[in-house]
Amino acid sequence: MKSDMSKEFQVQQVLELACAAQRVNGAYVKEAEWVFDSEEKPIFQKQTNKVLMLVTLNSAIWTADPAHQPLPLKVTDEDKIQAENVKKYFRKFMFGAIAGENEFQTEVNAILSSDTVKTNKFGFVACLPSVMERDLKRTLVKRSFNNCDNAVLADIDQKLVDLDCEIVEVKQSTNFDAWNINAIIDNKIVSWFSKTELKPGPCVVQKAKVKAHGENWVTKKIETRLNYVKAAQ
Repeated sequence: MKSDMSKEFQVQQVLELACAAQRVNGAYVKEAEWVFDSEEKPIFQKQTNKVLMLVTLNSAIWTADPAHQPLPLKVTDEDKIQAENVKKYFRKFMFGAIAGENEFQTEVNAILSSDTVKTNKFGFVACLPSVMERDLKRTLVKRSFNNCDNAVLADIDQKLVDLDCEIVEVKQSTNFDAWNINAIIDNKIVSWFSKTELKPGPCVVQKAKVKAHGENWVTKKIETRLNYVKAAQ
């Protein structure tokens, strides 16, 4: 794929395309990745958000197999609203960018303060919706855990039964075919791997066993790690 690195486009247009690419891919895809069927046979290759944006603006840059060329993005009203939300959110970076303490902040501020952006900066714009979503989610998680007790739920190897639980965050593991569950039980921070995707909200831990005690990555408070968890929602 070739693109003219010196060509410029309107920042608003590019940001709206970034939001559309995030919606279509369902995440920020930095490197092209194969999608497999249930028999682990490759179906198609998911292109990066940046490539989706570039091909939409200039289909001629696609030099690979025409049969695999991604469809141009169609910007919706929701994408336009999201683009405005992204701009408002990243205004908080402005002070740090002026201070020059963070290269990413400096680049983002420079881009969003301009009318146009070159294609060689599309990578910065492509990731902004994902960065905003990640930061907002982390803020919500931290807010939920801040009032928790800095204490273990139970001793290691202790068995637990019929406990009310509030699931705060569900993230698919990048290394395992499972979901990492972060939750609160008895005002204590707990986590475990689940083979099925659970939803944030109330649940009942019907049974579990304490595997280890660690540190929550957001609040740095004590986190009780569980295994052999059977949970019902």
